Amino acid sequence: MTTISADDIRALARSDDADPALAMDDGGVRLVPHAADTGGHIVYTKADLVRDYGEEITDVQAEVLAAGLTAQLA
Repeated sequence: MTTISADDIRALARSDDADPALAMDDGGVRLVPHAADTGGHIVYTKADLVRDYGEEITDVQAEVLAAGLTAQLA
């Protein structure tokens, strides 16, 4: 089972790339700099994160979001 961690969410939130996203790749999740350029399955983008939580995300929000995204992947 693939797990998304709160650290993955925090890395996405801190990313200064043009269009960062968390994407499935080779059975795992990784941060990609350009969502449109990845051949993998996009799990969540920074644009989604900002839309859903604003510019700042708390530790609790990161934990809850990570758990919810992990559950969606199962």
